[in-house]
Amino acid sequence: MAIAAATACGYGVIFSIAPSPRSAELIWVGTDNGLIQLTRDGGKHWSQVAPRTLVPWSKISSLDASALDPAAAYVAVDNQRQDEFRPHVLRTRDFGVTWTEIDGGLPSGEFVSVVRSDPTRRGLLYAGTAEGVYVSFDDGEHWQSLRLNLPKAWVRDLLVHDNDLIAATQGRALWVLDDLTPLRQLAPSLLQESAHLFTPAAAWRVRPNNNRDTPLPRETAVGQNPPVGAVIDYWLGSEAHGPVTLEIRDSAGALVRRFSSDDKPEALEAERYFEEAWLRPPPGLSATPGMHRFVWNLRYPRPRAIEFEYDIAAVFEEDTPLKVQGSFVLPGSYSVVLTAAGRTLRAPLAVKLDPRVHTTPAQLQSLLTFGRAVDHTLERTRAGNDSRKEVREKLEALSGRLIGDAAHKALLDEAAALREALGNDKPGTGFGAVNEQLTALKADTESADRAPTPAQQQVLAHYSRVLEQALRAWRAQRAGALAQLNAHLRAANLPAIDASGGD
Repeated sequence: MAIAAATACGYGVIFSIAPSPRSAELIWVGTDNGLIQLTRDGGKHWSQVAPRTLVPWSKISSLDASALDPAAAYVAVDNQRQDEFRPHVLRTRDFGVTWTEIDGGLPSGEFVSVVRSDPTRRGLLYAGTAEGVYVSFDDGEHWQSLRLNLPKAWVRDLLVHDNDLIAATQGRALWVLDDLTPLRQLAPSLLQESAHLFTPAAAWRVRPNNNRDTPLPRETAVGQNPPVGAVIDYWLGSEAHGPVTLEIRDSAGALVRRFSSDDKPEALEAERYFEEAWLRPPPGLSATPGMHRFVWNLRYPRPRAIEFEYDIAAVFEEDTPLKVQGSFVLPGSYSVVLTAAGRTLRAPLAVKLDPRVHTTPAQLQSLLTFGRAVDHTLERTRAGNDSRKEVREKLEALSGRLIGDAAHKALLDEAAALREALGNDKPGTGFGAVNEQLTALKADTESADRAPTPAQQQVLAHYSRVLEQALRAWRAQRAGALAQLNAHLRAANLPAIDASGGD
């Protein structure tokens, strides 16, 4: 292209600017006619530092000033206007005195539009090309694909934002690679380990959206949210075998949660008001060789309630919340303990409070104590209800065996009367009422990070008394009518009905 024609097309302009994160006086500037200018005194004086090997009228598509080394910078050169589609990435470590071409491993037909250096790990680079994203762990000496599930697209820009990598594509939307923590900690020695636990990034304790939305139709286009909670990455070598366990412990060493690769999927009774495709059960802990990611939701174990219900806020193929949930942990320091391949590995985990929340630590502790008390009461309610339900089922089975047996009509009538009594709670009493009200109470307290109100405390106190009344009534029924029925069954040479547990 002739210079006159290029000028007429508007070429010969500043195309990229890179202020140094290390110094306000240090600024790199690239033009679309192959020049790289550098000032080290805030713009008072400029030097032309582009390498002589650079083809005239090459476009300096991006410049990136290192956040770790003030003398280092990275340049992506896009020369497609001159029908040259080879990748060109340049690196300097001496303020542009010398330059090195670093394109090893980049496909020969993919020009590079952008290169970014990681602000926390020296030598970790990301490049956006005509067809995807690439990563280098050795300051550009070798590159490999980081495209993953990204569609084939021209990546025009990249941004490292905290722990995420954001890619801007030409016509294929914005994409985010959530949590760069594993890439920042990867090392060649990892492949020689039987197991490796990456130190997780800080997790944010954020309440979920409380909107009561009708589930969106599956054809509605929606974005995919990042994982919610603590993102825990681990690696298992090819020789790894046996179960894998993962523990979360608080700063005092007390166990908060424990997960195992042998855990069975959680099966909870709940009426589903939507098609099954709206559910996406969280994946379990994997014990297979390779790289794995597990997400802890920052909660204590879910209490065993009598029944559960799905939240009305749902997204297709996303996890639809199931109430009641375990209580949120407090912000603070925790540890992750991974046991795999005969090794026990530990890593610190920081849980941070939503910065929009200004609740005091004492109020958060009060909320946790209250929530755990509700959970404990729900557990006791479930135990009592299960014990009574089991006896009712045994009574029903007994009635089925005695129907039509005239010799045992009195026993049949006695069993039927007891079965009816065990399922005939007055409104506002019994295990079912306690479960219903405390499930609603837990959902209410989960709506905000605040200390429980006096009214909420009164509800818990009232239904704790209702539970004690229900347990006393059940103990009295076991010691009275059920014991009498068992005596009559034994007298008739029939097996008695066991009713252990439930207190």
